[in-house]
Amino acid sequence: MRATVNPASKVTPKLDKADVSEIEVGEDDNDDTSSFGSSINSDITSITSSVYDYVYENGRRYPSLCSRQGESMLPNDEAEQERLDLSHHFLLLMMRGNLYQSPLAETRPKRVLDLGTGTGIWAIHFADNHPYCEVVGIDLSPLQPTWIPPNLHFEIDDFEGDDWGYPDDKKFDFIHCRSLVGTVKDWPRLVKNIYDNLNPGGYAEFIETDLVRPYSEDNSLEGTSMKEYHDGLRDAGLKSGIRTDIVPEIPSYLHAAGFTDIHTQARKAPIGSWPKDRYFKELGVLAGMTAATGYQAYGLAMFTRVLGWDQEKAQRVIDDVVDCVSNRKRGVHAIYKQYVFYAQKPRAKEAVEVDT
Repeated sequence: MRATVNPASKVTPKLDKADVSEIEVGEDDNDDTSSFGSSINSDITSITSSVYDYVYENGRRYPSLCSRQGESMLPNDEAEQERLDLSHHFLLLMMRGNLYQSPLAETRPKRVLDLGTGTGIWAIHFADNHPYCEVVGIDLSPLQPTWIPPNLHFEIDDFEGDDWGYPDDKKFDFIHCRSLVGTVKDWPRLVKNIYDNLNPGGYAEFIETDLVRPYSEDNSLEGTSMKEYHDGLRDAGLKSGIRTDIVPEIPSYLHAAGFTDIHTQARKAPIGSWPKDRYFKELGVLAGMTAATGYQAYGLAMFTRVLGWDQEKAQRVIDDVVDCVSNRKRGVHAIYKQYVFYAQKPRAKEAVEVDT
């Protein structure tokens, strides 16, 4: 049930030209900047009392409104809300100020869906910028503010649930998905549902981090706890069915669902303030601030629930990987790949031609 809130072939990713060259380490790469932090407040919307029947464990709060209760691996507490808002600004910088990459000017969407909207920050910005468009945001948790644009509303729902569907007159022209890796159990089914709930000619877009494949261009990750953390995250994802290594396969799922005009963009995201280049330095600082709580957000439930680690071991590994990327005296220059995938549902005539 929705609670509504009102006022394949694989595509080989290629790096954008701007991101092909190595990221130089700045001359001041010897300061201890181990303390990342930000305070971004987010109001909580009141829906129904059942929505607030949270699960508390290991000092974090998790949503319980889920058809797969107990399988939500990401928290929804205040620390996570701040991380989500900060991550929005990081991704906005990464995308050079663009909220999306799909060519929406060609289609002028009338209805837009933001899956896994979180605090609703992307949906709010999009609705503000597109007042002619009706925007819907869906999430498991009521983390969204009450003061929102009049053309936006939120629905509290599990988008992997059985009743995920809209009538023909309520389908969408653009479906936006961001940072869903680590939350989805059945990616082929999700992508097919997205396809089925798009109008012909509509676009779907995914913005995702390759969570388990960090690297460095100077071999500075060798001998650190980065491998233990990311191997654990990958293994827990495989064991639980909520895969964290799924990103390279997303274009294949788009193709299998019937999408055409599939585009892949890949960008480098350094962690920390070590880059010499001003843009990458600013990007790295924001990424480092999100990493301060992000490593725990993604790892804690996976390690304790799925791998059976005790909280002490899980927190030790998490704390050490945070120190690796935030303490510049350790000289670790980690980089993650950030991917943007967007694709179009064929227009009605094109779909008939493909089927025949």
